[in-house]
Amino acid sequence: MTIGALASLPIVGDLVKTAGEITKAVAPLAQPFADVLAKALGNALEPQNKSVEFSATQETEKRQINFAS
Repeated sequence: MTIGALASLPIVGDLVKTAGEITKAVAPLAQPFADVLAKALGNALEPQNKSVEFSATQETEKRQINFAS
């Protein structure tokens, strides 16, 4: 059995409508995961260089430690 192009338009329209309804139903459920993923990605892309400074005034430049990840 074959379906002509004009006869298949309502079927395609119903499929698109159903897909849109599914997307609207799933989007609020996926939003918290997307927020967590975006925050984690933002933290991962931040520079992680940290320095430790000592209170002694003599040779401070030689005693500085830099942590880089």
